[in-house]
Amino acid sequence: MNTFQLSCFLAVANSLSFARAAEQMRVSQPAITHQIQSLENELNVKLFRRSTRLVEITPEGQAFLYDAKSMLSIAEQAKLRFSDPQERLIEPLSIGCSSYTQLELLTDILHELLAEHPNLHPRLHVVPHDQLFHLLETETVDVILDIREGGETGTKLTFKELRQSSLACVCRQDALPPEKKSISTMELANEKLIFCDPITLDPEIAKLQWKLTEGVSPADIHFCSTAEGAVVLADAGYGLAILPELMVPANHHIRVIRIEDAPKLSFGLFYKSHPGDGVIKHFIQHAKQHFSDME
Repeated sequence: MNTFQLSCFLAVANSLSFARAAEQMRVSQPAITHQIQSLENELNVKLFRRSTRLVEITPEGQAFLYDAKSMLSIAEQAKLRFSDPQERLIEPLSIGCSSYTQLELLTDILHELLAEHPNLHPRLHVVPHDQLFHLLETETVDVILDIREGGETGTKLTFKELRQSSLACVCRQDALPPEKKSISTMELANEKLIFCDPITLDPEIAKLQWKLTEGVSPADIHFCSTAEGAVVLADAGYGLAILPELMVPANHHIRVIRIEDAPKLSFGLFYKSHPGDGVIKHFIQHAKQHFSDME
């Protein structure tokens, strides 16, 4: 596997056309076909379905997209790092999370960290929840932000709680009476509801969602693949979204009302054990202090 193969793969994936990919890479179309076939043989999967009318990326190709982008990015960074031996040493830090709302929590932490590490180069990854731990296990990222699910953390990982997050009901300003400061799960049973897909959720949230759907018409339930999508539908008046408070983006159009009898969730950092004395350890220290100050 080489960077040219990866670039050809990404060109086809982005354009869904071998001809346009060939133009972009400035090679012949048979050369693009050969590179894709070589990559498929090496990976032992089919990356594209191709007919006379269209090109489709396969589920395996979709799964490989992130790996291909990451490998190309690392290769480019390596070239830059050694292009001028007199340059200052770059300190990389890769952080993963599953929503852009979580990403926004890092702004102040990274600002404080920059004072200690002026050559810091953060790389921020937002991926579906079910891919997060794969990034950590393969060392694509150094640390991830996530809600801790029930059960024990793997023996090779450490979890540091940053704060507890309540479950909240997110809705338009006029969806509930203005004096309403909290809501019970019993009251939610009478409302149209918006959920995130259960596969991406902490088991406690998924359990609550299934409880709330009992006896409710499917026409009154909406599912979204992301927290941001759920907030958009809530803001548009499609119902009440059920989300952890930390997953709710700032938006003056919406109200965030705590759910009285819902479980609290543990939000924090996962990382490989023994992070050492470098930038990862300092990032963890700043994150803990930042969330402690917020409390």
